[in-house]
Amino acid sequence: MSNTRSSLPTARSAQYSVVRDIVAEREGREWCLFLDRDGVLNRQIVGDYVRSWQDFEWLPGVRSALKQLREWAPHLVVVTNQQGVGKGLMGSDDLAAIHEHLQADLVEEGVVIDAFQVCPHLEAADCDCRKPRPRLVLDWLANHPGCEPSLSIMVGDSRSDLELAHNVAAVAGGCASVQVGEHANAGGIADASFDSLWDFAVAVGQARGETS
Repeated sequence: MSNTRSSLPTARSAQYSVVRDIVAEREGREWCLFLDRDGVLNRQIVGDYVRSWQDFEWLPGVRSALKQLREWAPHLVVVTNQQGVGKGLMGSDDLAAIHEHLQADLVEEGVVIDAFQVCPHLEAADCDCRKPRPRLVLDWLANHPGCEPSLSIMVGDSRSDLELAHNVAAVAGGCASVQVGEHANAGGIADASFDSLWDFAVAVGQARGETS
């Protein structure tokens, strides 16, 4: 279904205008693009978890989107809550195997994910690494002092991803938020919203064409 977010971005599009500014600000600088996993890269299993690679299903256009975004972003990091581990439904080794397969599946696209930052704990554990708390992002940034923390971008499909961006910004001095998926723009707290990661990548590609 076509709408203003999924159609080809134009200079008149408010969403595209935000992306153009995001791209221009980061030109020639060191920063990181953080991505949620379930619902952004792969289809989310409602009421359950991706427990093995056999359960993992790429969303349409994601691998091509990652190729474009990898060419733009100096660093690409997946940040994900995986309380299925805490519930004992899968082990840490199972989760690591999923991410190893994910990396291998992206070789053809020339894409490498820098890191997978994971919170395996139960929501009830009230840990300091579960999104929207910012520890997963801040820990990675602390270990990569060459990156400018305030230029970070968080792409996610849920409100907690957007709240994570705001929490990172409160500490780092900035963090752009991009919401993707069918619920994009619900609540209106994202800096930009698109129907899919592919649509966001298209907007980035067009903006880079203008700045090059």
